[in-house]
Amino acid sequence: MEKSCHQSGFMQRLKQVEGLGALFPLAVICVFLCVFTDTFASYNNIMQVLRQAAVYAIMGTGMTFVIISGAVDLSQGSLLAFCCVFAGMTINATGNMWLGMLVAVVIGALAGSVNGLVIAFIKIPPFIMTLGTMYIFRGLTLWVTNSTQIAVNHERFKFIGQGFLLGIPFPVYVFIAIGILAHVILSKTATGRYVYAIGSNAETARLSGVRIERNIIKIYAISGISIGLAAIVYMSRLSAAQPTAGQSYEMEAIAAAVIGGVSMSGGSGSVFGTLIGAVTVAVIRNGLVLLGVQSYFTQIVVGAIIVVAVSIDFIRKRIAASR
Repeated sequence: MEKSCHQSGFMQRLKQVEGLGALFPLAVICVFLCVFTDTFASYNNIMQVLRQAAVYAIMGTGMTFVIISGAVDLSQGSLLAFCCVFAGMTINATGNMWLGMLVAVVIGALAGSVNGLVIAFIKIPPFIMTLGTMYIFRGLTLWVTNSTQIAVNHERFKFIGQGFLLGIPFPVYVFIAIGILAHVILSKTATGRYVYAIGSNAETARLSGVRIERNIIKIYAISGISIGLAAIVYMSRLSAAQPTAGQSYEMEAIAAAVIGGVSMSGGSGSVFGTLIGAVTVAVIRNGLVLLGVQSYFTQIVVGAIIVVAVSIDFIRKRIAASR
């Protein structure tokens, strides 16, 4: 009897974990690919999928904060390239990978803060502001590099994106650690509570004493920091800083968050779900390649998944509101 009660309590706690539902579609896709391909379940392929998921997961973590607050950040992909280029130039000029990594994170934080500052005080809609900075960051990156790739040949730095620890790609440890930290911020700190409050009802949050403008800047700074961290992993994996890096990656981050159960209308979601969503996106991309599907169909599939996931979220909310 006592054992039964203990199991029941465990199941109840498990049900309360937001984003857990994203595991089911991921499991279905994995079973399908195991049946219809010969190589999906191989160790090398699984490790490759997890390595690819790392950048999506890190970017998606920052996007989770933004979407939960009821906004969006379309500048993430361009900012990734911007951070890569300046970090790569710093590493090449100084030979110091730690300084280069710091540059990536600081530039990401500053750029994100600029987005947040303008959105918070000038009241430009997040979609318009980040659409504008998407073009600005990409244009600056192409101008600084003259549209040429910058090779980054630093042996120790390569380990971050290419190395293994206990048989698992090191980027997996990076995105899990970042995910845990982000989860703690969202669930255990005042900042996290304010993110949810702003996304649920910004005016009510303001009347409750939440400093909306300050927290919007924080939210976009967090998004920018996540891009700086993702840039480190991305550049280390390729051993190069590409001015075209990150094109459409903001869509992958949004897809990861939406698949993971983050509501596009704001106010609900979890980092845990986003991490599962990022792995799902990577599995889909990998699976389509293994099935011999042409690359442009990948965009169609990811786009369709976003539409379906958002539609389900809105339908669910309408049903809940009508009860």
